[in-house]
Amino acid sequence: MKRHIPIGLLMLASLLGGCSDNAAYETSMCVLADVSGTYADEKHNIAKITKAGVVSQLLPGDSLFFIRIDSNSYNEGDLIAKLTLDYIPSKANQQRLAFAEKLDEFAKSKTRARYTDISGAMLLCKDFLKDVNSGNKAILLFSDMKEELKPGTTREFAKDEFDGIDIAAMNVIKLNADSADPKVYRDRLDHWEKKVTAAGAKSWSVILDAINVPDYVEQLR
Repeated sequence: MKRHIPIGLLMLASLLGGCSDNAAYETSMCVLADVSGTYADEKHNIAKITKAGVVSQLLPGDSLFFIRIDSNSYNEGDLIAKLTLDYIPSKANQQRLAFAEKLDEFAKSKTRARYTDISGAMLLCKDFLKDVNSGNKAILLFSDMKEELKPGTTREFAKDEFDGIDIAAMNVIKLNADSADPKVYRDRLDHWEKKVTAAGAKSWSVILDAINVPDYVEQLR
């Protein structure tokens, strides 16, 4: 006997199929913000660049996680804000505004960590990105990229830790030792490039000028 499928079920199947297709074109990103040492003074710039260069570039379905880098960053308490942009414009605008407010609160905070657990923040980010079904994934690091782990803390990356994930170091300010010997700065960045590519990262970039951030985000798609 021929079965008749309710129209409602057909529409639902179509919508679900559409969501699955869209996922391949959606982008999920983490912005990791260093609040240790002298880089803690960069909070305002991090918030400004993130709003202008990242949040403004989000498309419907894209996800963004804003995570703090402190003494123990593999901690969900360091997730400052998150969103998955709605396909309804009015809701998407509300989400952008709410996210911007969270960034403004972060910029005003007095938090300054003693140690710098960059790797822990990256591992936490990877966990969040793993749960998002998007075709493009990226980690944007705002830090001087000098990691100093708290005694007793261990961080290791698996060989496939960052498979399919683009990673970029943003606004990498130079420390006093870097100015005295540029090789120290260059070696530090080379170290991170080797570390993340050995862990499967799709790409590694260093972006020093904030004006280039929107182009980088656009190129991820």
